[in-house]
Parts: sequence; structure tokens; C-alpha cells
Amino acid sequence: MFKKFKSLFVIEEGEPTQEGQTPVEKTSTPQKETPASTRSFQVTTGSTGPGKVQDKFLEVLFDALEANNQDGFDYMEFKDFLRSLANVPMDDSTRYKSAFATAQTMGATKDKIISSARQYLTILSKEQAKFQEALSGQRDRNLTGKQEEIKQLEQTIKNKETEIDKLKADLEAHRQQIGSLEKEINAASEKLGQTASDFEATYQALLGQIELDVKNIESHL
Repeated sequence: MFKKFKSLFVIEEGEPTQEGQTPVEKTSTPQKETPASTRSFQVTTGSTGPGKVQDKFLEVLFDALEANNQDGFDYMEFKDFLRSLANVPMDDSTRYKSAFATAQTMGATKDKIISSARQYLTILSKEQAKFQEALSGQRDRNLTGKQEEIKQLEQTIKNKETEIDKLKADLEAHRQQIGSLEKEINAASEKLGQTASDFEATYQALLGQIELDVKNIESHL
């Protein structure tokens, strides 16, 4: 059924169009504007913009149309008649009138065909809304969620940078403290050394006097 629905709307690349011509790639050469006709509503698998027609999406949309296909002769059957006349050499007005003449033999009316077509447009609109909702969910998970994660990581980086700056300041303070302590040690060491030297000099002076007195006593007495 998917292939049948697809055949009503899709012109594969390389397949003849309604005028019996094969679509070609767009060039910079200006092209004549396509008249507002059935060609304007046919889906081509070639790229017509930033996006491309994908079978996976066509299948979803056609399945929705198929699930809501109305009983009796409606727009879909009329579209089938139009498709069957695609390669017949006639203008659009004659093609539509011919398809409608056949449709009338099956009890179809213009109002019913238009009404059913609009109902299918409503169905497609609902499918689009479902897609947008699903896309929004994917965007929240894959874009918004990751963007929020980036913000959190950026804040973490800032916090760690602040911590690093504080650690650097602490390290510098510790280095300065070490320098001060080393100066104090050097000063204290010099002072202790001088004190030791002074003590030794005083000791030797006093010792020398006593030893001299002992020697003189022993010698003179």
C-alpha cells in the first residue's frame, strides 16, 4: 500500500513528469515558473531545498493517510485517476476534467473530493505536529541538555580556576614564609655562632689567667 500511495505523489528522479519530461538538476540558467497545477503538488525525490524527501518520512505520512482513507470515491481515488493520465498529452485543465468525468461515473462530486482532500491535509498537519513534538523532545535531550551540561562544565572550570588561583596565592605565600624563616634561621645561626665565639674567648681569657696564677704561685711560693 505504501508503494501505491507513493506512486500517487512521488516522481522518482529519472521518471517522466506529467509532460513526459525527465527532471534535470537546477542550474543558474533562469527557468520558466511552473504553472499552478498538479505538478506543484507532486513530491519529487530530488533536493528542492536544504532538506531532501526521505522514504522513511513518506512512509509515516502515507501510512497515516492510508489509515484514514475514506470509504467510497474520494480525493485519493481522484488522485489515482490523475496519475493514470500523467503521460497523456493534454493540458492540466483537460486532465482534471477527464479525471473528474470518470469520477462522476463512480458517484463522486467536486465537493466530496475537495472535502476529503482537506481532511487529508488535516491528517498531515496532525502528523507534522507529532513530528514537531518528537523533534522538540530530541532537541531537549540532544541539544538543550548538552548545552546545559556545557554551562555546568564551564562553571566548574571557573570554580576550579578560582581554586587554582587561590592555591597559587597560597603557594606564593608559603614561599614567602619559607624565605622569611630562612632569613631568621640564618640570622639566628650567625647570632649563635657569635655567641659561641664570644663565650669561647671569654672562657679562654679567664682560663689563661687562672692557669697563669697557678703557675706563678707554684713558682714564687
